Amino acid sequence: MTKKITLFQLIAMSIAFYGSIRNVPTVASSGWEVIFFMAGAAILFAIPISLIAAELATGWPQEGGPQVWIKAAFGSKWAFVVSWLLWVQMLVGMQMVGSAFASIFAYSIHRPDLVNDGSYIAITTMVIFWIVTLANLKGSLGKWISTFGSVIGIYIPFTLLVILGIWYWIQYGNVNLGPLNFNSAIPDITNLSKWSFFAGICFIFAGLEIASVHANDIDNPKKNYPIAVFISIGAMVIFNLIAGLTEANAIPVHDIQLANILQPFQIYFTDLNIPWITSILGLMICVGMIAQMSAWILGPSKSMVKVAEEGYLPAILQKRNKDDIPISFVLLQAAAVSLISLLFVFIPGINTVYFMVLILTTILYSIVYLFIISAEVKLHYAATDVPRAFKIPGGSAGMWLICILAYLGVGITIIISFIPSIDIPNDKKLTYILFESIGTVIFFVIPLVIFKFKKESWKKMVVAK
Repeated sequence: MTKKITLFQLIAMSIAFYGSIRNVPTVASSGWEVIFFMAGAAILFAIPISLIAAELATGWPQEGGPQVWIKAAFGSKWAFVVSWLLWVQMLVGMQMVGSAFASIFAYSIHRPDLVNDGSYIAITTMVIFWIVTLANLKGSLGKWISTFGSVIGIYIPFTLLVILGIWYWIQYGNVNLGPLNFNSAIPDITNLSKWSFFAGICFIFAGLEIASVHANDIDNPKKNYPIAVFISIGAMVIFNLIAGLTEANAIPVHDIQLANILQPFQIYFTDLNIPWITSILGLMICVGMIAQMSAWILGPSKSMVKVAEEGYLPAILQKRNKDDIPISFVLLQAAAVSLISLLFVFIPGINTVYFMVLILTTILYSIVYLFIISAEVKLHYAATDVPRAFKIPGGSAGMWLICILAYLGVGITIIISFIPSIDIPNDKKLTYILFESIGTVIFFVIPLVIFKFKKESWKKMVVAK
C-alpha cells in the first residue's frame, strides 16, 4: 500500500505550492489596509477554492487537475480553453518572476540605476529564462535546481525577512506605518481604484488548488483536509502580514518597489552594520527565483502537450525529446516570455509594468477559477454516483454557500482588475485598461479559434508510445 501523507506533510506541501517571498512588497504597499484585503481574500477566495478543489480532486483524481474536472463537467472544448489559460497565465507569471530577478540582481551587484532601465530588465529576463529553459530540457537537472534553489532562495530569505522585520519594529517602533485604527485599516470602498490591491492580494493564493491532488492520499480526508486548508491558509496570511506590515513600517508606502524584494533587507542589514550581507542575500533570492522558474517551466507545458496529443494542436507541438520533455512547448513559452518582456522597453517605470503584468495574470487565473467553481456546481448534481473521499460539509446548502462565496471573490477580483490602481500614473491609466482588456480577450479567444479549426490529421499524427 502507498504510504499515506500526514496532516503536517499536506500543510507543508500546500504552503510550498503558493508561498513566495515575491508577494511581500505587494502586501506592504497597502499598509494597514492589507489586513482587510487579506481577510477578504481568505474568506472569498482561498478557503472556498481549496474546499471546491478538494472535492473535485477526490472525485476525479486523474492526472491533469482542473482540465479533467472541466472536461467531466463541460466537455473537451472548455477543458482545452482551461488548459490554454493555465499555460498562458504561467507565461505572464514567469515574465513577472524574471523581471523581479533582474531588479534584485541589479541591487546585488550594486547597480541600482539599472532597475529603471527597461532594456536591462527586458534583456536580463530573456537571458535568465532561456538559461533555465535549456537546463530543464534535461529533466534531472531541472529537478535539482528546483529543490536546491527553494531552500537557498525562498525558505531562508522568507524566514529572515519575518525575523528582521519584527526586530526592526521592536528596535524603532512604528515609524512609517502609522496608527492602527478603523480609518487606517478599512479602505474607502467608494474609491474603486483602491480595490485593485484586492486582486493582487488574491494572487498570493493563486495555485492553491494544486495541493488538492493529494487529498486522496491523506489519512481521513473528510476530517484532515479542511484542517490542512485552514492551517496552511492561516499560516500564509500571518506570515505575509508580518513580513508585509514590517516592511511597510520600515519603508514609506510610496517608496516601496513592487519588483524589489531586496529593499527591506537593505534597511535591516544597514542598520545592523552588515550591509554587505544584502548582496549575498540578494544572490540567494535570485537563486530562489531561478528555482521558481525551473519548478513551473515544465508543468503547464506537460499539460499542454497532452492536449496536443489528443489532437487539439498541430503535430509540431506534440514533440518530446529523449527525456520526455515537451520540447516544442518549452521553447515556444520561452519565446513568448521574451516577447512579453519587451513591455519594459516600451512602457517606462518597472512598478507600472510589473503591476500590469501581475493583474493580467490574476485575471486569466480567475477565469480558470470561474470554470472550476461552475464545474463543482454542475457535477454536484450531474455526477452523484461518483464517490468523493472529501465533500464540502453541509450537503447542497454547504456547497452553494461555498460556491457563492467563491463566485463573489473571483467576480470582484476580475471586475476591479480592470480599474487602474491609484499607483498607476494618470498618463498610463488608458494604457493599463487597454492592456488588461485586449490581453484578456486575445488570450481567451485564441483557444476557441484553435478548437474550431482543429484538424483530424493532428490526432492521426500522434505517435503511439
